[in-house]
Amino acid sequence: MNYGEIEKQTFRTFLVFTTFLVSLILVFFNIASKVYRVTNLIYDDNLNVNISSLDKLSGTSIWLVDNTNFEGFYEDNPSVERISIKRELPDTLLIQIDISEKLAYIEDKRQSPPRTFVLYKNLYTHDSQIKEGLLTIKINNGPVKEGFLEEVVSLVMTLKKYSLNLSNIEGIYDGESLRINHFDTSFYLGSPSDLGRKASVLGYYISEQSCVGEIRLVYSEDEKDIRAVTNCK
Repeated sequence: MNYGEIEKQTFRTFLVFTTFLVSLILVFFNIASKVYRVTNLIYDDNLNVNISSLDKLSGTSIWLVDNTNFEGFYEDNPSVERISIKRELPDTLLIQIDISEKLAYIEDKRQSPPRTFVLYKNLYTHDSQIKEGLLTIKINNGPVKEGFLEEVVSLVMTLKKYSLNLSNIEGIYDGESLRINHFDTSFYLGSPSDLGRKASVLGYYISEQSCVGEIRLVYSEDEKDIRAVTNCK
């Protein structure tokens, strides 16, 4: 039996255990310490958000603040997409609040009076009478299937990759198919599905081609590709 190796192994085990124990003690004292308690919250106070739930962080150990502490804030502010934090020891939290992007202005004419609202990237909707220079979607008839708003988000996010003024684009949904108008050109997209891919064709023709007339998007036989059938003057 090699007693030297046994002693070395025992010593290494002792060092690991001691290091772990000291680290545990330091962590405990840091968490329990009154020095490392949140007393300062720094965020952009120009944002139109309800920050009352953030006051509950005051006095919390700065080490224990994580995403679960902001659940109430998300509930109070559905337009917020994400929150990130940075600790400045001993007692300051820097809070970065990212508001979800406004993507489309929706006019739902199936009800009287029509409902008008802004659609955000995170699918939050906010009733508004102001278009704010957004792409417009008019719903003239129903039904509107589940996932319609998600498809609109895909449509707009794809179109944003092109050099376009989205306020000049208007979509009209008649309960079955979606038509997109851009000045003197009408794009017939068919069912409001797969709008991300359809928007790629749409964006190309609006930004690269000139057409006064109609463009109809159709699938190939295997539905892998989408092509444009043009009827331009």
